[in-house]
Amino acid sequence: MTIVQIACAGITSLLVRFVDRERNKEKAIFIANIFFLFLLQPSSSLRSANILLPWVMLVLIFAVGMGVCEKITPKEIFQISLLSLLGFLPFLLPQLIPGLRTTVLDKNVNQTILGAFLLVCVCAIGLLAIFRHKVHYLTVLLILILILFVVLKQPQIGTLASRGWRMAFRQNADLASSVDVRWIGYSYVAFRMIHVIREYQKQRLQEINLLRFINFCLFFPTLTAGPIAKYDDFSNQIEEPANNFQEGMLEGGKRLFFGLFKKFVLTDSLALIALNPDNARQITSSGWMWAVLFFYSLQIYFDFSAYTDIAVGLGLFLGIKLPENFNRPYLKSNLTKFWDSWHITLSQWIRTYFFNPLNRTLRKSALTQSPNLILFITQVATMVIIGLWHGITWSFFFWGVWHGLGLFFQNRWSSFIKNRFNGIRENKVLNPLVGGLSTMATFTYVSLGWVWFLSPSLPDAWEIFMKLFGKGF
Repeated sequence: MTIVQIACAGITSLLVRFVDRERNKEKAIFIANIFFLFLLQPSSSLRSANILLPWVMLVLIFAVGMGVCEKITPKEIFQISLLSLLGFLPFLLPQLIPGLRTTVLDKNVNQTILGAFLLVCVCAIGLLAIFRHKVHYLTVLLILILILFVVLKQPQIGTLASRGWRMAFRQNADLASSVDVRWIGYSYVAFRMIHVIREYQKQRLQEINLLRFINFCLFFPTLTAGPIAKYDDFSNQIEEPANNFQEGMLEGGKRLFFGLFKKFVLTDSLALIALNPDNARQITSSGWMWAVLFFYSLQIYFDFSAYTDIAVGLGLFLGIKLPENFNRPYLKSNLTKFWDSWHITLSQWIRTYFFNPLNRTLRKSALTQSPNLILFITQVATMVIIGLWHGITWSFFFWGVWHGLGLFFQNRWSSFIKNRFNGIRENKVLNPLVGGLSTMATFTYVSLGWVWFLSPSLPDAWEIFMKLFGKGF
């Protein structure tokens, strides 16, 4: 998000807060969500993608909502359709009023708008027709969500999708690239949809409101970088705001200020000297390579936590307390504590829907007599999944393996020394010293892991590692 977009989001949040909670607040939030869904959609060289992808996002969320909401009336569907068009109206006006221009709509927008609107109508009719077959219907949607995720995260498949899109819209297919397929917030929206589907299938969610569900998925403060809230928490706070207006203004303004400071002062300053694929090729000094790597560790933390602060601040303006995503992760003394403090909501989501089910399955299998092997498989597989969530490439795969192995060996080491060095914990001199060294070692290990994270390919990562350990020249 740019500073102008953040300012726009802040003003919108304050205006929505003044809306009558009992009757119109959810509708106002919905209109704002649709507006920012299109506003924040990044530019793409693919023709009409800037407008068609947000419409497809809305249709997909609506499709999931049709499967998990028990009571849906034609009036409610009509109301949501009308509110969607109201949120989209600011981007339609330039086509209706001569002289106005917008970066969201392109020259083929009239045909795209018509096609998108017809797509919404056709999907609504089709979903109503198959609504009785919920079990298979939700399973199909889960598969579709995961397929779209793979298309967006796997570069080769993304390039094929771009080529197909270009051919369909009569563009030069030879210019296709995976970076063409850019879809704002899909990763976070997908996780929210999967969360609701799985909770509904386990019968832990009963009363799901369609409008509220769509607002939960598209909540604009969290659209670009999370955090990943839970539907129950969001729903309860919509009904009963977590703070009064004055508290929301003070605390929200504070969080927003810190977020802006982190993003546009600290992060942007660190970006000038932090490690990146371009300067990695130019650095020959091992000492300087370590320095810029540590700068990158700070940069990615301030950048990511800044967006969390901004999201939490905007949420407080709206009377909604979003979950925290960071808790001083670089000050933790081991890798387990680090991952309990870094991107907390993602870790909790993966733990709930992947780690715990996999662990239960393995404990009922032939491996039940090998707890260490089960721990190894679950921790490595879990971290690989988190890595592939960022992108389905070998670099992210090895980043996941790096952290999975680190968690496993740290767990075994902690168990080994737990009953052997209790005296250190009671020693007022040694305990802080050991804790400080453990914190430094954890920070260094995490920083080395960022080499995989930032490298476009394995040879690039290997070159950085060679330079870090004095063998790059």
